[in-house]
Amino acid sequence: MELTKPSPATGAPPQPNARGLNLTILTLGVGAIASILDSTVVNVAVDHLAREFGASLPRTQWVITGFLLAMAAIVPLSGWMIDRLGGRTTWMISLTTFLAGSIVCGLAWNLDSLIVFRIVQGLGAGLILPVLMTLLTQAAGKARLMTAMGSFSLLVQVGPVLGPVVGGALVQGANWRWVFLVNIPFCVVGLVLAAVFLPRRDRPEHKRALDGVGLALLTPSLVALTYALGNLSPANGLSAADVWIPLTAGAALLAAFTGWSLRDGTKALIDVRLFTDRGFSVASALTVLSGFTMFAGLLLLPMYFQTVHGSSIVQAGLFLVPQGVGAATVIIFGRKPLAGVSGRTRIIAGFALMALGTLPFAFAGTRDMTWLLLAALAVRGLGIGASTPTIAAVAVRGLPAGQIARGTTAFNIVQRIGAPFGTTVIAVILARASASAPPTAAGLADAFGTAFWWTIGFTALPIALAFLLPGDKRDA
Repeated sequence: MELTKPSPATGAPPQPNARGLNLTILTLGVGAIASILDSTVVNVAVDHLAREFGASLPRTQWVITGFLLAMAAIVPLSGWMIDRLGGRTTWMISLTTFLAGSIVCGLAWNLDSLIVFRIVQGLGAGLILPVLMTLLTQAAGKARLMTAMGSFSLLVQVGPVLGPVVGGALVQGANWRWVFLVNIPFCVVGLVLAAVFLPRRDRPEHKRALDGVGLALLTPSLVALTYALGNLSPANGLSAADVWIPLTAGAALLAAFTGWSLRDGTKALIDVRLFTDRGFSVASALTVLSGFTMFAGLLLLPMYFQTVHGSSIVQAGLFLVPQGVGAATVIIFGRKPLAGVSGRTRIIAGFALMALGTLPFAFAGTRDMTWLLLAALAVRGLGIGASTPTIAAVAVRGLPAGQIARGTTAFNIVQRIGAPFGTTVIAVILARASASAPPTAAGLADAFGTAFWWTIGFTALPIALAFLLPGDKRDA
């Protein structure tokens, strides 16, 4: 890869030129797209898998639950692996593990074997995003970080848009095994590109020892919290034993890890003192709150089109295309118009647009106004394109170079908890509203309207919080 020369004044490491950065984004994007697609494709196939294996839906749901728990378990190790093995090697390990998991999932002979193989797949998927963010941040440098994050965010939109379409098509027109085997070409091409274009000499001179105590505290904490959130239901809420017991245990272990990390953050698995950086801490809080806005919307919208609008799975996926187009429009064409605009302004505007784009779905009378709903999704996409890459860039921009790997790990841990927490809360609100609504089309529309109103209300929190971000212009 062609590099620019390091600055003699600062001694900063060399950064790739524009062509080299684009190749890095392409390499990481192709490798990650399988994981991004997989998260939505498999969700679509759960009902079909339950029928295929003759199993109950709660038992089949472990195809997703096991995957998520494995992701949560491996994320804390990502920063240490990058420090120890280097970013390129860790990236290729993550893709190879995900590839192996996808292959054996496609060869599964019963539901139990599929669940076990999904755990293997989840271990690979859990490494992909934090390693990707680290490599992208190191390749772009602070000057071009927003551009790099924006370009990658184009690929993030592929999952919510194409996932239901691809998943529905594979379930309806092909064997269920292709839901997993479709990942193979992306992983193979990603590995080839990584071998060619990612820098080979990215290992630190001083390797950090593994914090075994921190790992023993943090990993079960994240698994317990993820498991508790996945068990939340409208009937029992927090009172169910499979919710409050793992929730309490997870919170206690997390508190213990925080105390351990504060003793000597430089040797800890994750230095919790990273959260003293204002940009990092506020961005971390924003990514938690995005679970109630962006991620909850990704849960509600396909369900809305299928149950209220009467669309098929494939049609529901196609109806989400305007949201992806809106996000892509900002990312591709907004670079120059937004040059010099602070991250704070972008995030505030982004969440405001997301609220505006969600508003028509909150009114029962708009359920047949397809043109209005599609236009609203385009507006919502504009908000996602303006805010999502900005939050990720602001989180790591102010960190020292030596803290980037652990910083991206910490940020992704927060995101792993925030996304399911927000979507679970909104899902419980929808379930309770649906239970009390009359079993008619208008009743369903009212129930979804209640959930969407809550989503809009939660948008006020990140807008207010974003004002605490630095209002500089280093985001261009």
